[in-house]
Amino acid sequence: MDGVARKSSQEVEIDHLLEEEFLCDPGFAGRFLAACGLEDCSLEVHDAIAQPSLSGEGFGDLLVEGACEGTRIALLVEDKITAGPALRQAERYARHAARMRDDGWDEVWTILVAPSSYRLRRDAYDFSVDLEKVAEIMQASDPRRLAHRRAIIARAIEKKQSTGVQMSDERMKEFRVQYLDHVAHWCAGAGVVFVFPELRASYYSDDSWISRIGHPLFPAGVALRHRLWTTVEKSAGQVDLTIREAGDDLRTRIAETLPGGWEVSAFSRDGIQHNSKPEPPDFSPGRKASCSMWVVFPGEEFRP
Repeated sequence: MDGVARKSSQEVEIDHLLEEEFLCDPGFAGRFLAACGLEDCSLEVHDAIAQPSLSGEGFGDLLVEGACEGTRIALLVEDKITAGPALRQAERYARHAARMRDDGWDEVWTILVAPSSYRLRRDAYDFSVDLEKVAEIMQASDPRRLAHRRAIIARAIEKKQSTGVQMSDERMKEFRVQYLDHVAHWCAGAGVVFVFPELRASYYSDDSWISRIGHPLFPAGVALRHRLWTTVEKSAGQVDLTIREAGDDLRTRIAETLPGGWEVSAFSRDGIQHNSKPEPPDFSPGRKASCSMWVVFPGEEFRP
């Protein structure tokens, strides 16, 4: 399905959090609909399904099925934290809602759940609810459980505030297509067997990392990444050799064999990374940008 953006782990977590609230708290659905402005609907939930199929048009985030005084009601819920709207997403929800009504449902409402600062396409759904309001209407007899579940939402809102909305960018995806095509030809010509990450369904405008790049000679926990941030000094970007869980002995041996032009810096808690400074690429007509690099392992030299 084109245009379907990948979901962040936090958005998946919110999907399942809402699923459990609808299934396990009999009063949550009524409070949720009241937050939508539907004060007179006390929905009795029969089922809640995370990541439901939209009949061949991808997947939704949550489908809630229930009834209110004999009226069959379904909610199609889409939650957002930082991801921008996927291509025709609200329209796909609306079409699936229409199909459900044709199948006998009396009411099917599309609902967007997102932080209050998320303003994109709210009017494309039947209703919208702020994520902050969802945290407020959650209830639990165990205060620790309530605090834990509200903390999940608080972390999601904090992520939105710190990173903003990430928009799916077709130009970045096309760039990745061309990049992978170029490196495949380069590897074939150079006789090396780098393993590059597979192309994803979508990318954001700031997805400027090619990571993790493997090779049969790399030990476990070792990989390359190509950072595509270009500057006057680094017109081909930057290549990092990342090593996870590097002990003191390995750090010493790497420092002793560090090639010229490379630097060592911290990488996560226990790893280190070598930063290369690739030669400037040739931008003359008809040529593509490329960069050279070499990596030294303790006890052996490997040069692509």
